[in-house]
Amino acid sequence: MASISLFSDAPPVLMIHVTAALSALALTPMVLWRQRRGRLHKVCGYFWVTFMAVTALSAFGISNISGTGWFSPLHALAVLTLWSLWYAIRAIRRGDVEAHRRALRNLATGGLGVPMVLIFLPGRRFSNTFFADTPWLGLMLAGAVFAAIALWRFRRSGQQSGQRADQRSGRGQATTR
Repeated sequence: MASISLFSDAPPVLMIHVTAALSALALTPMVLWRQRRGRLHKVCGYFWVTFMAVTALSAFGISNISGTGWFSPLHALAVLTLWSLWYAIRAIRRGDVEAHRRALRNLATGGLGVPMVLIFLPGRRFSNTFFADTPWLGLMLAGAVFAAIALWRFRRSGQQSGQRADQRSGRGQATTR
C-alpha cells in the first residue's frame, strides 16, 4: 500500500525535483515522438527543457543519497543532463536538426529512464512509498519499462538510419519511366 506521507514530509527541494521530473516525463511523448514538428512541438519543447533543467539543478540540493555524501552518481547524471540540454539547444540554433533530435532522445531515454530505475532501489523514498511490502517489485517493473523503451529506441534508430541511407542513395524514392 502506498504511503504518500513519505512525500508530504519531504524537503521542498525534493518536491520541486519530483514535480519537475514528472512534468518532463509527462511531456516526453508530445515533444519527442510526434511525427509533425510545429509550433506545439516548440512550445512544449521549451517547457520540457525547462522542466529537465529544474530537475537537474534541484538535484544538487538533494544530498546524502544512500549515504554517499554530497556528490553521487546521480549528481553526475545532473551535470550530463545540463550539458545535453546546452548541446541540443546549440545544435538546433545551428540548424543541425539531427544532432538536436539525437541529443534530446538520448537525454529522454537516459536522463529520465536511468533515474526512474534507480529511485525504485529498495530503501529509497519512492520504493518505500509505492512498494513498501515488495521493494524488489518496483525495481523490476521500472527496469522492465526502461528496458522496453531502450529496446524500442534501439530498434527504431536502426530502422531510421536504414531509411536515411536509402534516401541518400536514391533507393527510397519511386522511379518513373
